[in-house]
Amino acid sequence: MSNISISPGKNNVGAYVNDLDLNDLKENQTNLIKDILNKYGVVFIKQQNLDSKTYQNFAQSLGQLVEYPRLKGLENYPFINVLERKPTDKSIAFGGSFLHQDTSYLDKDRPRYTMLMGIEIPDNQGNTIFSSGFNSYKKLPEEIKEKIRNAKGVFSSAGPISKTRRELEARSGIKSAQVMEAEHSIVHEVNGQKSLYISPGHLMKIKINEKENEEIKKYLIDHVNKDEFIFSYKWDKGDIVVWDNLSIMHKASEVKNCTRVMHRITIK
Repeated sequence: MSNISISPGKNNVGAYVNDLDLNDLKENQTNLIKDILNKYGVVFIKQQNLDSKTYQNFAQSLGQLVEYPRLKGLENYPFINVLERKPTDKSIAFGGSFLHQDTSYLDKDRPRYTMLMGIEIPDNQGNTIFSSGFNSYKKLPEEIKEKIRNAKGVFSSAGPISKTRRELEARSGIKSAQVMEAEHSIVHEVNGQKSLYISPGHLMKIKINEKENEEIKKYLIDHVNKDEFIFSYKWDKGDIVVWDNLSIMHKASEVKNCTRVMHRITIK
């Protein structure tokens, strides 16, 4: 425990947890990871190279695993989804183009955490882009903070990011499910810190008043996309990244003419 160190990511988005071996995880180390998630929103743990059982066990130490409603699980490990990008794929990468918070369109039982493990990583491609809801909220003008203090957002599975999911569903032989929609507060509090929860890939509308709804929606989406709140994470094989969907937005960067394979678990 005493040998573990923490290094903040660029722009104070997330933190690297160093000198940690998840093959020999202790309970107090799990609690430390949860504390780091509460403070930074996303945790980066380099080159762990876990087998599927150990990977799933680590996820279970953080909370209850949930099956992703849109994709099939790995054989014998139904909570592990395989995200594969092939050289022949021409469309936008799954989860690409739009920052989002996973399954914000669910009314209840939204997964709190999402976890990825790098299985096959292309050279110089396939970064994951993270945006901190903590940092972007702090930098809002007080006038905007007041306007959105009690505001609700309408989030839909048919939002702009849905086109990246439909191709993956088709490849997996899954018929696209019915549209899901939910309302949530666009300001959340995590362990005393306020965070923006606007999931641009799913956000359809912000409810403030008819005159300002669209204007403030655009303002907030532009705001969370500012470089000062962004960290582009470069993957290595075996890396594990865990983020809190209440405080972190993310998106995939483009992968072209090569293979990228990730294993994904969602946790509540």
